[in-house]
Amino acid sequence: MAGYQKTLYILVVSVFITVFVMTTNNNFNAILKPAINRVSRRSADRFLLSNKDAPIKGEGEILRSSENDSLLPFSQSEEWHRHVNGCRTVKIGDTAHETFPAHKNSSVAPSSNTKYFVDKLLTSRRHAKDVYGHRTVINNPLRSFSVVEPGGPNGCVERRRSTVVKTSRARGCHAAVNAGFFGSESGACMGNVVTDGKRIQDGGGIKNANFGIRKDGTIVVGYLSEMDVLREDNPFVQLVTGVIWLVRNGTVYVNESKAQDCAGLQEYGPMDKFVDVLSARVAVGHDVEGRVVLVQIDGNTEERGLSLWEFAEFLLSLGVVNAINLDGGGSVTFVLDGTVANYPADHCTGNRSWHCAREVSTILCAHDLDDVTSSCRVVNTHTCLKVTILCVILRWILQ
Repeated sequence: MAGYQKTLYILVVSVFITVFVMTTNNNFNAILKPAINRVSRRSADRFLLSNKDAPIKGEGEILRSSENDSLLPFSQSEEWHRHVNGCRTVKIGDTAHETFPAHKNSSVAPSSNTKYFVDKLLTSRRHAKDVYGHRTVINNPLRSFSVVEPGGPNGCVERRRSTVVKTSRARGCHAAVNAGFFGSESGACMGNVVTDGKRIQDGGGIKNANFGIRKDGTIVVGYLSEMDVLREDNPFVQLVTGVIWLVRNGTVYVNESKAQDCAGLQEYGPMDKFVDVLSARVAVGHDVEGRVVLVQIDGNTEERGLSLWEFAEFLLSLGVVNAINLDGGGSVTFVLDGTVANYPADHCTGNRSWHCAREVSTILCAHDLDDVTSSCRVVNTHTCLKVTILCVILRWILQ
């Protein structure tokens, strides 16, 4: 198509959008905005994947994470898709996990709420220590919470690593945090990954703690067999794997979990060392109302931060019912509306007076409500037809 013809079509569609929004404003918020966002994300992904991150700049040089924080995610010489020595695999049968109905009140606004905290935690030695980080509470998580591949679609297949900033901007996240473990050199995503209803990979039944949401809105936390993950009658729409089930039914579950979790997903050292070391931490869980809760703690491995025992106790003080531990240390990055909001542990290459966010794997994203079922269920047939036509035109123009 000639350039002037395409420009004309874009102008016509722009006028159509304006008229549509003015006449059906409520329906726009319910269906058109998510539809346009999905198209925009695909367009943004194509741009972002062809351009490297624009990291922090200082004194004429480009600064990137030196990955010096020693709590690294996974052995660079090994791959996930092998049977980890000494780790139990469960192909079929009952495994220990908890289920809980997700929050579903769509009238609650906003879809998520984030708070920065500076708090005191009483340690086992009765010493008070400062704890600082972010907590995000996500309402209606079936429609406003996503696991996102690094850099966008196909990130795990292509073994990409990306900063949380880059991935979250492409997905339109209000709040985002790093999530799953990954190959520190290969870039491979580790464990189970399901994003927006698409199963990216399964962990082959390796026993590690998981957090997910099924199609019917059931939150699932804990250990899953391979058949649990592959289940088709009520499939997972979001799923991520961590190491250590921190809180189970409102009690600390670290001791029981470290005896069961596969230690091969992290490379810091023996499981006891991984659990006991002070470090920056990330957890995902839910509260008694079924809202998803993201918690990020700043720290520096072996110097400051929390052990997993302390982290579990702190989560209980926040009202978390079930939660798992995700990738920590230098990977920990919390992003608000496209901007890094925490204090990453890694120094920058070329300038150690700066700290830089690490390129990581999957992220967890709090976003505007998506209609994960059918658009025509929430608007009338005439409106749905108009939206369908509009989306087809937009996709054709952006190709």
